[in-house]
Amino acid sequence: MKNKIVLIAGPTASGKSSLANKLAKKIDGEIVNADSMQIYKDLEILTARPKPEKNDPNHHLYGFVNGEELWSVGKWINEAKKVTEKILRKSSIPIIVGGTGLYFKAVTDGLSPIPDINREIRDNLKEELNSKGLESLYNELKFTDIKAYESIDKNDQQRILRALEVYRGSGKKISEYWKLDRTKVFEDNFIKIKLSTDREKLYKSCDDRCDDMFQLGAVEEVKSLIELNYDNKAPILNAIGVSEIKEYIKKRINIDEAKDLIKFRTHQYAKRQITWLKHQMISWKSFSTQESDKIIDYFIKKL
Repeated sequence: MKNKIVLIAGPTASGKSSLANKLAKKIDGEIVNADSMQIYKDLEILTARPKPEKNDPNHHLYGFVNGEELWSVGKWINEAKKVTEKILRKSSIPIIVGGTGLYFKAVTDGLSPIPDINREIRDNLKEELNSKGLESLYNELKFTDIKAYESIDKNDQQRILRALEVYRGSGKKISEYWKLDRTKVFEDNFIKIKLSTDREKLYKSCDDRCDDMFQLGAVEEVKSLIELNYDNKAPILNAIGVSEIKEYIKKRINIDEAKDLIKFRTHQYAKRQITWLKHQMISWKSFSTQESDKIIDYFIKKL
């Protein structure tokens, strides 16, 4: 059990948080967030941030960042390292859980030597994505970095955008950075699982969660966010549901249209996460989301 760290990855609405909570109670664990939107303090409902009850295990790195802060992978992993070391010193087990693939990549493989890229480049790429489509950007990658083009799936939006922003921002191909050694932050003492589920069932869970969010006060949450008067480029405003609910508040769309748009974007996001899990987490042990008892038994044996 000494120095073991549990990693639980999976797409949105796959039941990761519930599983992590159940496991933590069984093995005296503490939960560490690896979701890039659940770090922001001003959005609890729309990011589906866990709301621990009195007797639940300790939760870390949830809702602690100001909405205007661009929280890089490097910043997150440094905080995650500090938190996990504190947990291990108490002879407890850190359980890192979330759906942000780049966070897990940094944990298992180390930090990339790629320099920080100006945020405006990513913003411009997102505008091009909306106007030209993903296929156009993927074809651009073919001409700028053929090795990256050949290794990245045509539907992997996150990695395509990342490859292009690195090239535009640094003048160097991302495939050249791949050849360089990554800086390890954690020792290789992980027990790694990824959650899988039938896609239609996952989409249904996403839709049910969206409906629940509106019942819990998602509209009021966005109204409060608007009152904070964040800059239009604040990272928190990229959370799924913010722009759609703002359009509803402005009476440009009705509430059903807002829900449909949020559900559509969530499906797209889940699809990208599934692609990442498939191609980037090949060595991870895979379990169905319905196998919570089996997963807990697996962890107990590994510990």
